[in-house]
Amino acid sequence: MEKRRYIFNNSLYNKPVLKDDKAFDVAVIGGGMAGLFAALELDEKYKVAVFVKGRIEDGSSFLAQGGMCCVLGADDSFEEHVADTLCAGAGHCNEDAVRVMVKGGPESVRKLIDYGVHFDIGDDGKLKLTREGGHGKRRILHCGGDATGREITKALGNAVMARKNIKVFWNHTCVDILTDKEGVCGAVINDGACDFVVRCANLVVATGGAGQLYRYSTTPEGNTGEGIAACKRAGCELADMEFVQFHPTAFAIHREGERVFLISEAVRGEGAILKNKNGESFMSFPGQHPQKDLAPRDIVTRAILAEMRRVGDDRVYLDTSSMTKDFFEKSFPTITAKCHENGIFPPDDLIPVHPTQHYLMGGVVTDLDAKTSVDGLFVCGEAACTGVHGANRLASNSTLECVVFAKRAAEYINRNPRSIPDKAEFGKNTHFTKCVEKPEILSDMQKIKAVMTEKVGAERTVGKLLEAKGELLRLYEKYCDVNFTNCAGYALFSGINTAMDIVDAALSRRESIGSHYITE
Repeated sequence: MEKRRYIFNNSLYNKPVLKDDKAFDVAVIGGGMAGLFAALELDEKYKVAVFVKGRIEDGSSFLAQGGMCCVLGADDSFEEHVADTLCAGAGHCNEDAVRVMVKGGPESVRKLIDYGVHFDIGDDGKLKLTREGGHGKRRILHCGGDATGREITKALGNAVMARKNIKVFWNHTCVDILTDKEGVCGAVINDGACDFVVRCANLVVATGGAGQLYRYSTTPEGNTGEGIAACKRAGCELADMEFVQFHPTAFAIHREGERVFLISEAVRGEGAILKNKNGESFMSFPGQHPQKDLAPRDIVTRAILAEMRRVGDDRVYLDTSSMTKDFFEKSFPTITAKCHENGIFPPDDLIPVHPTQHYLMGGVVTDLDAKTSVDGLFVCGEAACTGVHGANRLASNSTLECVVFAKRAAEYINRNPRSIPDKAEFGKNTHFTKCVEKPEILSDMQKIKAVMTEKVGAERTVGKLLEAKGELLRLYEKYCDVNFTNCAGYALFSGINTAMDIVDAALSRRESIGSHYITE
């Protein structure tokens, strides 16, 4: 079956596509940490547009409770951080990319401070360093305790808004990436009402992952792999899509359909212990990982799933009694507030948790400068596959990856200017006439979530994966020739394709490694 090159609305062909106010040296898609940092690191001589799908506070970066890794301690080293990353990645990491990320940490942190980020300070007056799962040393920086993502994103957003050469477009969604024989020439953007064309010399895609293809996820609404799918339609290669990370400690109290609240790994880093309903510290049982509660995420997740089956429960519990009330509330104010809302008062009370979809290690293949195989197209953050995470992301490496590779993308663009194209070409595309109403589209999105949750989870079987592929293929065949008229349709079709990429990659890898775990 021939793959569809574009998904934009047919009516776009009847509209003018060249507008002086829609031509930019660089267009950035995404208002999270990676997109904002890339925009700031671009030379101020460039005319830059930042297209944000919703608001800054709607993105994954804003929600990040965990911190940012950086080798700053006197007892730490780049080599130790590299080793911890490679170990967590189950031997599947690109070591060159890992070294670039780790060594780029200190400079990126200095840049963030220059942009107004206030990292937490310890009693000694120095940057406070904490520890999380998989790390051998304290090397995690935080802002406002467990509000790191919020504080960094707000500071970067303020800095972007102050730049005269940057224009921010709120509530704008990237639909398609346009290319010609020279590479990127533009993008199709939806403003909530209609599609329009942007001409650009360079395009930086920083749209996040695909967590909302699952019924339960810590990621925000709209995280459906649209940027990844658009890059693939434009000719980019994807890799490691089978590696979907499930965070072991999401809050077990949540309503159907809402984003699942995360209980940061930093809680265990400060001494919290996982227990079952019988009060047993099961990560200390014989045969468990030597790092016990601070083992890599994939290992802790599978241990929790096994323990829930063994004792007949749908959750386990975090015991934070080793901390004082004052310490817990000061270190984790966001988590404290969420617990109190639900009648739980740590450290006196246990916090109920269970594994939930959290992160996609795979994505669009990039080099060490975040470049793709398409000239002028760069991908940063969770949408990218730089190779740094391998088969299982080490805690708090994602935020570091965002800023280091966003910086490198901007620096490459600064060194290698491309001219804004005179026109944005659509290339060959078929006009479709078949329509599907929005309620049916929304219903079919729920079908994707059900398929991925029930058949492509933290533990997989070949049989279930084959069933998932069949169900997704039927959805693809239903929508491959539809004329989409709204963003719900765009999200659905991109979601179908991204889900199929995850399943196909999982079927291609028959051995268990990291977050990809085949039980039979």
